[in-house]
Amino acid sequence: MTADQNSPPEILLISLVHSKPEEVLHALSTVGFIHHDLEGTDITQADVDRAFELSALLHNVPQAERLASLKDERGNGYFGMKGSLDERATGTDLKESFVWGRYMSSAGEKATTQSLPKAVKEYQDEITGFDQKCYEASLRVLDILSRAFDLPENFFRSTHKDDGSNGMAFMNYPALEKPPVGDDIRAGSHKGMYDWDAWQLSAPLMPGLDWGDVTLLFQEKKGQPGLQVYLPTESAKSQTGIQLIQGDVDLESGTWISAPIIPQTVLVNVGLTLEGMTDGLCKANVHRVIFPKSSSTKLPKGRKTIAYFNELGEPGSTNLAHQLMNPVKPGGIIVEKAGASTVGDFFQERVRLAGIA
Repeated sequence: MTADQNSPPEILLISLVHSKPEEVLHALSTVGFIHHDLEGTDITQADVDRAFELSALLHNVPQAERLASLKDERGNGYFGMKGSLDERATGTDLKESFVWGRYMSSAGEKATTQSLPKAVKEYQDEITGFDQKCYEASLRVLDILSRAFDLPENFFRSTHKDDGSNGMAFMNYPALEKPPVGDDIRAGSHKGMYDWDAWQLSAPLMPGLDWGDVTLLFQEKKGQPGLQVYLPTESAKSQTGIQLIQGDVDLESGTWISAPIIPQTVLVNVGLTLEGMTDGLCKANVHRVIFPKSSSTKLPKGRKTIAYFNELGEPGSTNLAHQLMNPVKPGGIIVEKAGASTVGDFFQERVRLAGIA
């Protein structure tokens, strides 16, 4: 996927088998997203299609059953339509989520303890299997990125002790009963948000918040598009260092580009931690979900996505908050400097900037 010099850049198609590490780094340091070919992962298109069948089951059970599986202290379970991912918005995002997979190995847990609705319980092994394949796929992206920085291949992988700190969200954007008004959106613009108290449990309050290393996003084949990525101006792109929250981004001066649905691929985007650890070289660019333009008589249909959030460290680890975020640079350089932010400081500052604490 290429674009001429006068057109906004597109989200590049990247293969772990055929693409060079520097191509991956270039894509993640500009657009901040890649279309990741499933080749080279353990995930097949059949796996993705089946995961969406299970997602449909989750979101079609009676509301009472979903409410019986509400969010637990690990950040798993059902999230209804509450609030917006855009910290500046006062409305509600038109989406609901069911999050799966987080557990606290530091408390002796070996797997998630969350409950599933009765109609889906028999498929728990399938959900777990897909979750584990996503975990390994996300680590392989980090491996090729380590090579791009000329670091040991397991440099980024080594910060992930197990998959219990990660979460998979089955997200549903219901079809509308009337046409959207103006710029109504399904998910507010965001680059990562969190609640500090919840973060200490490795359990963000809302799914869809990219505060980890990378996020995998599966879009339903032949489904409803709508994901857009914001590209800042050239002057903003040249900034280095740990970046500010999305509320500091001027969303009027740059360009929004669309992320089309491409079978046999998964979208991968940079999270806040990776942006911080690379001193802002890898971009956690703002993104959102909109209603695709259609005729006034045609209602946007429902949209389903599945996101896998690869998050730094082990749940409940006391070492995680004190881990120094010495920035890395191409050429295998790790900049060790006095006053380097810890992971705990990093998130605490962002919570402060967002006005949460």
